[in-house]
Amino acid sequence: MNFHMTKEEILAILDKAGKVDLSIPESKKQGILNNPSLKTYLEQIDAKADHFRGKPIASLPYSAFKLFWETGDRKKFQGDQVTGYFPRRCRLAAFGLSAWLYGREEDIHELEDVIWAVCDEYTWALPAHLKRGEGENAFIDKLEPGDYRVDLFAAETADTLAELVAILGDRLAPIVKKRIACLLEERVFRQVINATYGWMSVKSNWAAVCAGSVGMAALLAIEDDEHLAEVLARSMPAFDNFLQSFSQDGACLEGIGYWTYGFSYYVSFADMLFRRTKGELDMFADPKVAKIAAFQQKCYFKGGRTVSFSDGGSYGRYHPGLASYLRRKYAEVVFPPACAMGGFTMDSCYRWSNNLRDLLWTEIVAEIPEEYGCYPLEDAQWYLCSGASDVGIAAKAGHNAEPHNHNDVGSFQIFKNGEEMFADPGSGEYSLQYFSSIRYTFLNCGSQGHSVPMIDGCTQQAGKEFAAKEVTVDETGISMDIAPAYGLDFMPSLKRVLRFDKAAGTTTIADTVVLNGEHTYAERFVTRGDVTLEPGRAVIHMGEETMFLHYDPTFEAKVETGGYPHGSGEHNTEKTEILHIIELTAKVQGEFTASFTISPVE
Repeated sequence: MNFHMTKEEILAILDKAGKVDLSIPESKKQGILNNPSLKTYLEQIDAKADHFRGKPIASLPYSAFKLFWETGDRKKFQGDQVTGYFPRRCRLAAFGLSAWLYGREEDIHELEDVIWAVCDEYTWALPAHLKRGEGENAFIDKLEPGDYRVDLFAAETADTLAELVAILGDRLAPIVKKRIACLLEERVFRQVINATYGWMSVKSNWAAVCAGSVGMAALLAIEDDEHLAEVLARSMPAFDNFLQSFSQDGACLEGIGYWTYGFSYYVSFADMLFRRTKGELDMFADPKVAKIAAFQQKCYFKGGRTVSFSDGGSYGRYHPGLASYLRRKYAEVVFPPACAMGGFTMDSCYRWSNNLRDLLWTEIVAEIPEEYGCYPLEDAQWYLCSGASDVGIAAKAGHNAEPHNHNDVGSFQIFKNGEEMFADPGSGEYSLQYFSSIRYTFLNCGSQGHSVPMIDGCTQQAGKEFAAKEVTVDETGISMDIAPAYGLDFMPSLKRVLRFDKAAGTTTIADTVVLNGEHTYAERFVTRGDVTLEPGRAVIHMGEETMFLHYDPTFEAKVETGGYPHGSGEHNTEKTEILHIIELTAKVQGEFTASFTISPVE
């Protein structure tokens, strides 16, 4: 599909389609309430609504608003589960869905109050996104009235409010609906038409979330087709950039969490646009979209654990509505493990679009079989595979300027029956410092916190030129030369060959390094489990599971322990994540090969 259409071209398609009813049939509600796959989901909505019912809506004071610019902290403004920006969105979604599903007037009154509070917000954008220019101090400290920014959450708020009006109609007070309409125009539609934002050209999840949210709000709230066409013509080109952010094999290098975030908005808008244009504009027809749709299932392992490369997480949860929709759309799509199915509380930002579509799209599935395989993703330079003893592995090559980058060329994760035995640390706490020049001093972002070698205490460097070369990926594993990721003149080569024996659940790693002169060479293996060192092997315990790392006993072995502030994307919790690093050290010169076996049995 051509996303770079003129206003006139879009207007012609809208005129041809005529007026299309995008409302949700009342009959949908009973099916939702009777869907056993949504029982827990509905209970969580009810619990959140009861939690907030009758309680005052906490203010969002300026002292919290400006805190990010002063200290880098996001938590106080964004909030925990009681006060803050995201608890408001939780309250908005809970009462919005309750009011729609159950038709209670008390829910309407609660909803109108929280809508009014959201409309009172000085801006719908997060302080962390209110930025002009480049540099770490380019944030706005005097936001002028009317100087709005359409960021992820301003766009999502616009979509939420537009969809609430669409599904509740005249049950909302006229002044509430009118205020929503005025603010959508002032804060979002007019801004998109007259301003240029980074998400319009960036190749990341931002493109789809912002363009999708703006587009859905416009399709629902703008009655004049010419004005609607103008907004769509400005926002839709971003989807072209979004699709370019994926590898040719459909992988999202930002990780499965960001795949969910961006692609869910792509799919939601695509569905609405298809219906509004009576199939004339079809964003699902591109073969690459089918490959992207099948990426999610490849990232899950036994027990529901997930790949956590970059700022990802190993406890990924999926939206059952999105998975159901994609399974109906594409024959190759299957559900991830049932134990990883998310509910209303899976997303601490409580994004309305996904919550509503989970209710609307989720199939009735009595039992979802767990399906696993081997996925050599050559373009992404990822290797994902599951095998015997419930062992799974994820390994990567790549470069050190990927989206939400960590310096992790050559790194890997190994899972066993729901436990992450060898860890990729994933995301840390999102703060000003986390996205600054000191990013790679954080244990989870630098290669010092990944299962890759360290030479003379030197770690990998950040930048696209610090990349793997001579990469090959096939059904048996992945091989690469990771020396360029370090940029060390005295190390012309460091070839890592990782092979996975599916029948045994065993991983072998052979690292062949060439060093000019004598240097201290350290192999490092990262785990969250308890480690016991024995001659020639390390025993890793996590929960009920055990794995064994076998190595040459001539290595000097020790275990280091380190931590990093841990958060969950935009919404953070105060927590320090602990990693244990098995370090095996030797004095090396010339060519040297270090071989290791990681096995589920002794």
